[in-house]
Amino acid sequence: MKKLLLATLLVLAPFSLASADLKIAVIDLGKAFDGYYKTKDAQAKLKVKQDSYQKQVQDLITDYQHMGEEAQTLDKGAHDPTLSKAAQDEKSKALDAKKQDLMTLGNKIQEMKVEKTREIQEELLRRHKEIVDEITKVVVDYSAPQGFDIVIDKSSASAASGVPIILYNSSKLTDITTEILTELNKSAPALGASAGAAPAGGGAASTTPAQ
Repeated sequence: MKKLLLATLLVLAPFSLASADLKIAVIDLGKAFDGYYKTKDAQAKLKVKQDSYQKQVQDLITDYQHMGEEAQTLDKGAHDPTLSKAAQDEKSKALDAKKQDLMTLGNKIQEMKVEKTREIQEELLRRHKEIVDEITKVVVDYSAPQGFDIVIDKSSASAASGVPIILYNSSKLTDITTEILTELNKSAPALGASAGAAPAGGGAASTTPAQ
């Protein structure tokens, strides 16, 4: 699944870069996002919904193909010289009706594709925002008592160029990614207990847009 670019800078307290006692921490929000159990649960649920939508569309496409075969049969009958003129006319009228049905069904298929794609995208963005908001709250709740003046997402990148915003960070800076993941997953259900859990390796629909 493709990933959403998490370009988040969390300022936890007013600060001055010139301050000698500035306390800075870093976090890999991409890793925290991917490792959060709610992200995986959302991906699994979106995958189930996406598969259901695809089946609905495929069923309609199958109907469309069968209808097309019927139209071909009627077309042959309408031009079959072995049939009477009345029989040919009857086949021709049935063919006109079938063509109209084909057009109606074709429009329905296209409309469904657009509608279902929009629904998936809207839910994807909604769930992404909810999860990012939850992660942000955990970061703030964890970092403030630790005395950090600022927490920087070292995985963020420029929306314009795609170049990482943080090109280098010293190993002396505290990385709180592991601690935040521990906090996030404290309430995770037991393995296999989550409804709709995605099977290993199953390409669940990502709740994040592509980088």
